[in-house]
Amino acid sequence: MVVPISYSPRTGQHHHHLRSYKSFPPSAQAKWNLLALLLLFLRDHLDCVYGRLGAGPTHVVAVPSTRGRAGPHPLRELVGDRLGLPWLAAVPNPHHGPDVRHFQPDWFSVRLPGRARDVRPLVLDDTWTTGSRAQSLAYALKSAGADSVAIVVLGRHVNPEHRASRPLLKAIEEPVFDLSTCAMER
Repeated sequence: MVVPISYSPRTGQHHHHLRSYKSFPPSAQAKWNLLALLLLFLRDHLDCVYGRLGAGPTHVVAVPSTRGRAGPHPLRELVGDRLGLPWLAAVPNPHHGPDVRHFQPDWFSVRLPGRARDVRPLVLDDTWTTGSRAQSLAYALKSAGADSVAIVVLGRHVNPEHRASRPLLKAIEEPVFDLSTCAMER
């Protein structure tokens, strides 16, 4: 299950926050805005997500960077222990470079703790462009034995120059973003 919190047109403020929270040096304002958005969304809608899957999350994992960034993913650093869930580690296969834009069944490896059938990871992704990394991670989790996987995405990237995106951008031009509305409700 994939649940985007918001669209992220390349020319918008949300897209800027998604890029600058992990830049060097990172933007403190972008970090706080994204953390607040994620925590408020999860507070109000995590039950919507896992209600459809039958039970709440047992673990959390961030879609790893495939650009060779050292250390924990900035999203993991941002969230920390605020969700009260243990983090799972996902390791990218170095064979797949950062320019790969398609699902790869062997892109990530994950080791699940204990009885895998009782593991229900919440996958956090900052930006969904093609979805290939998040989908590949979900596949790795399910292949390792996870019972169910839900992906929550901070921003679904939309390229304003892409002709097929124009009707979507027109449709979201007028409505004001409403955090009380969940993608699961429509």
